[in-house]
Amino acid sequence: MGMDMRQGAGRWMPMHPRLWILGVAHLSFGLLLGWILADRERAEIQEALARRAANEAQTRVLQGQMNPHVLFNAISGLTELVREDPAAAEAALVNLSDLLRVLLDNGSRLSAPLGDERRLVGLFLDLERLRLGNRLRESWDWPEALDPLEIPPLMIQPLVENALKHGVSMAVGGGLLDVRVSRKEGWLYVRIANTGPAPTLEKGQGVGLRNLRERLSLLGASSDALQLNREGDWTIAELRLELKA
Repeated sequence: MGMDMRQGAGRWMPMHPRLWILGVAHLSFGLLLGWILADRERAEIQEALARRAANEAQTRVLQGQMNPHVLFNAISGLTELVREDPAAAEAALVNLSDLLRVLLDNGSRLSAPLGDERRLVGLFLDLERLRLGNRLRESWDWPEALDPLEIPPLMIQPLVENALKHGVSMAVGGGLLDVRVSRKEGWLYVRIANTGPAPTLEKGQGVGLRNLRERLSLLGASSDALQLNREGDWTIAELRLELKA
């Protein structure tokens, strides 16, 4: 009496060979697909890391270019003082050494406390006050409570330098500089305004601003993160930086 393998509880039922083949094929395909996806993910991660490393290296190069640019402009201002006011020139040299120290400290860092940028701007303005005297009139709204926030170095100083070089110092009677820094949720807002001549297209794209725009692009900032506008007698530079958690 033959045994029916398809009947009886608990009896083993042999699988058709085709089903075995299909099962093995599906399993092999699943393993192959998983390997392909994992390999693609690894490649994307490696590409992202390489791109990040390249961007960081380029950012450091651009920051390094700013150091001699800032110093060159500061020294150019000192040449006027040497002829007109030797005592002021001597004081300016002390400020210049402090400025150089801050630039060297931040030149290769990708982020630094906002307080460091405040000190850099302050040292730069100390030199400009000696040169411009009462032709430079300032107003500030930069809360010290924001100083611990981390931002990329040399983000605000180029805007202040641009305002003085192409605005205040070009006006016969000097002009006003208005500096405002604020925070709203996860963003830092910087507004640097000055009176004086309206910047030409060439002046609006000077070395400092070009460098700043390039670094913002490497940081992944949107194209409108830095805006330069004219409102009445004022030239206004507005910078928006995303704060890292």
